[in-house]
Amino acid sequence: MTSRFNRRALFRAGAGLSALGALAACAGEPATGLPPRQRLQARAQDEVVPESTTSAAVVPGDPALITGSFRSVAMRGRDTRWVVARPPGVTGDIPVVVILHALNSDERTAFDSSLQMHRYLAQSVAGGTAPFALAAVDAARSYFHPRVDGTDSGAMVINEFLPMLTDNRSLGLRTDRIGLYGWSMGGYGALRLGAIMGPSRVAGIAASSPALWGDPRNFPPRAFDNPADYQANSLFGQQAALTKIPLLINIGSSDQFYLYTRQWMAGLHPAAAFSTSPGGHNNRYWRSVLPDQMAFLGRSLAA
Repeated sequence: MTSRFNRRALFRAGAGLSALGALAACAGEPATGLPPRQRLQARAQDEVVPESTTSAAVVPGDPALITGSFRSVAMRGRDTRWVVARPPGVTGDIPVVVILHALNSDERTAFDSSLQMHRYLAQSVAGGTAPFALAAVDAARSYFHPRVDGTDSGAMVINEFLPMLTDNRSLGLRTDRIGLYGWSMGGYGALRLGAIMGPSRVAGIAASSPALWGDPRNFPPRAFDNPADYQANSLFGQQAALTKIPLLINIGSSDQFYLYTRQWMAGLHPAAAFSTSPGGHNNRYWRSVLPDQMAFLGRSLAA
């Protein structure tokens, strides 16, 4: 079952990013027995503290958000919610970018005042970007790989969510080749799922501040259950699986994952498109790079 709604927001389409939002706080995690720089990385957290999502009246011309849910076998029978946004005024079947969310958020976060991705999509398409849709699904806190509790949100996305998008003809989505977008935990997830599906299925990946853990001796249990889980699902050493997929990676220069991300990118051949600017691991930075990411994903899907 699907329904349509519009979310209230903190700014109108076209408003400047400088007036948006408060920074999300990130708590530290102690580590011992490591040099100072590695201790800094070991303390890295991808926890996202939700910002206030109170907002004003519906803005005319806002993209409609279509919502629904399905019972996911890969999530142990959990009722799994999803949201789809299409650019306003666009008809017919269009390609889709699957959104993978951060820790402590869900499928709605991409569209509430935290990121407002549907408005950035509308602005980008109005500015000439080839149209595409956005589709987000609730992956809980699972880090998009198999977990010891029996859940596997990565399998849920590939084996359940994408087929559901294909079969629901009322959505008007093409899923033969998709884009992937993720931030923080979802940035890691977008890269992992892109590596699994490969270039025949994935046209491009945009990742903001991917939660990459580069030290097998230091990772949080929320990300990997044990050392064997880390070895099986870490992206370090797996860069070759992404060499034929266009990548755009954005991360703030003061983000706690900055060093791990640069270390991981050093193993990419050819190199990914990359940008950094002053900013941390927070919604304010992630909003600031969305215009470039929307344009990149549109070009990749249209190529």
